[in-house]
Amino acid sequence: MDILSNREIAIALWLIIAAIYFYSAKSMIEVRSALKKLALVFQSHLLMIVFTLAAVYTVAMVYLLLYWELWNIDQLKNTVFWFFSVGLLSIYNLDKIKADPHFFKNSVIGNLRLLAILQFVIGIYSLPIAAELFLVPFMVVVGVMISIAESDIKYLQVKKLLNAIVILFGLFTLIYTAYMLITDFKELGQEKTFYDFIVPALLTVMNLPFVFAMMTYSTYEMVFVRLQFTVPDRKLRCLAKLYAMALFDFRLDAVRRWADHIARVEVVSHKQLLCTFVHLRKLKKLEKMKPKVVDSQGWSPYLAKDFLLSEGVSTGYYNLVFADQWCASSKMYDIGDELFCDNFAYYVEGVEGVAKVLKIKLNVNDNNRARQANERLLVLSGVLVRESLGIDISDSIKDALRFGAPYLESHGDKKIIVKKESWGGHKLGGYDLKIEVVATT
Repeated sequence: MDILSNREIAIALWLIIAAIYFYSAKSMIEVRSALKKLALVFQSHLLMIVFTLAAVYTVAMVYLLLYWELWNIDQLKNTVFWFFSVGLLSIYNLDKIKADPHFFKNSVIGNLRLLAILQFVIGIYSLPIAAELFLVPFMVVVGVMISIAESDIKYLQVKKLLNAIVILFGLFTLIYTAYMLITDFKELGQEKTFYDFIVPALLTVMNLPFVFAMMTYSTYEMVFVRLQFTVPDRKLRCLAKLYAMALFDFRLDAVRRWADHIARVEVVSHKQLLCTFVHLRKLKKLEKMKPKVVDSQGWSPYLAKDFLLSEGVSTGYYNLVFADQWCASSKMYDIGDELFCDNFAYYVEGVEGVAKVLKIKLNVNDNNRARQANERLLVLSGVLVRESLGIDISDSIKDALRFGAPYLESHGDKKIIVKKESWGGHKLGGYDLKIEVVATT
């Protein structure tokens, strides 16, 4: 195998051409100015420390692989590519990684699954240089156009055409790869090819401890910055930091949850500070036990927050939000893939240990899409009513949800309420539609 494949040569040539154009074209003066400012950001003291640590850690990984006879000088190119793509990108995406509880497991599995092997095999056999020089900018343009087409439903047909082009290109690549495997299998059977596959995968897996360390540091740093505003006393703030590190160690979700709680209560004494940790421990115990609630009073919030799991809707923790008001809420779930798509969220509201209101709120940003959005709310409402009251949703409630009409229906000590609120002056006739299952006692 050559040092650079035809595809890598094509990418490099187009990058050089693009760099020359950006550097010399008069129309790119503003772009060059923006790039200079961006370069200054990357030269900041903190980022330079992080990049240096990442580089040192990568060198350490390479040394270990070399010691284990799993790395040689031929892998220098792949290692450099990996560092500036996967390695640094994982640091850039720390916030996304924090939000993905399965990131570390998926990172290991993702490097072993069949798709990763297939992508590697396809990457070995590049097309002739002329074809690669044409396809590289062509596929970049197609990718950009797909992003633009996804921004507005009026480009739906264009999006379908562009997706078809991508699918055809993928099929062509698979057929070409199959042909090359039959006629030139020796390229795949080389020892260097084995290293080309295994080294990036090993680097990704071995990099996970570094990613976790950076994630731990950034989480504690963010929490400690917030403490400056929530715990005014300096000595008390130092104690809070020490207690947090000692009690939570690497349980980052607990650290973030504690920080959210301490921001909602007054902490001006050592006793109040200790109460924040006791409070969190108490909540974890309740969440594990899921204590029963008298049916007439409402629902167990630790059960109610999972009522819509069958529809892929989950909430955060049931926490104190203000005074004696408690709430658990889901993220906003999009309906459709438009730029300003409709969305909904699920809320569990009540007091400590008891949920009093179960609510789904739908936001319709364009009245022309109301039917699709309302039908989704109807499905969710059916599940919520069945899980909370043990009955099927009535036809009257279905009609109220379909047409956005106010409605109230009583079932003993519970009520089902449908509310609609139009957004006055909204150009597209936007509104929000809510269904609430309420315990009245």
